[in-house]
Amino acid sequence: MSNPTFLVTNDDGIHVFFLRALVDALCEHGTVYVAAPKREQSWVGRGVSRHREVSVVPYEGFTNAQAWEVDGTPSDAVNIALGHLLPKKPDVVVSGINVGFNAMIPVLYSSGTVAGALEGASWGLSAVALSMHLLAHDFDKVKEDSVNLPDNIKTRVKLAARMGAKFSAGLVGESNDDCMVSNINFPANLKADSPWVATQPGKIKIDSFFEKTSSGNYRFRYMERTPYGKQSGLPIDYEVFSEGSISLSLLNFHNVSQEFRL
Repeated sequence: MSNPTFLVTNDDGIHVFFLRALVDALCEHGTVYVAAPKREQSWVGRGVSRHREVSVVPYEGFTNAQAWEVDGTPSDAVNIALGHLLPKKPDVVVSGINVGFNAMIPVLYSSGTVAGALEGASWGLSAVALSMHLLAHDFDKVKEDSVNLPDNIKTRVKLAARMGAKFSAGLVGESNDDCMVSNINFPANLKADSPWVATQPGKIKIDSFFEKTSSGNYRFRYMERTPYGKQSGLPIDYEVFSEGSISLSLLNFHNVSQEFRL
């Protein structure tokens, strides 16, 4: 097989270490292109910039990959890259590594990371969304400076990147007619021998994501929610990575209907 190609995006912004680690790891398997948002685009879901022009400029921050900084959403970045920037369609679209987990319905539908992978899957390409659970103190450190991380966090992110890159490379040559996204969540205490577990997204009850700050004004504030109730079938994604294993859920976005009678 000829040298495989990968398109990488994320929703935390093109400058973050998590993305850089993934690009470095994927370069061990083939040629890598990067089209990622200029700034953080968490929680934008499948948003597309319909009502404004999207600025795209070359980004020189990678020595081992051709890259573009996109002033838009992850879906914008992947769509523009596939339609206009890449010399040919890539073998796999990889989104991440996200700072924090992406799991459970309906939060998954709001994920910019999953949306970036879904855009690739919509083109019939193999697609992977990678995320990493972080404990509260580590999450705060990353949000303070997402480029220069403490060594203990760097080590785990690099390991997740190598594992995610190897998984993504294993999809080279596969078709994706069912618009499938492989959604992977690495545990906070990731180890080289952490087991992989096939999972299904858990379900959480949603209340308001916003708190009132003043008359007529509200600010986003997410409180972590845990799955409720029993679900038959595969283990729950959140429970698996919370217990130290790697969660892999297959999200089939073509299987969204059910038979019914009027």
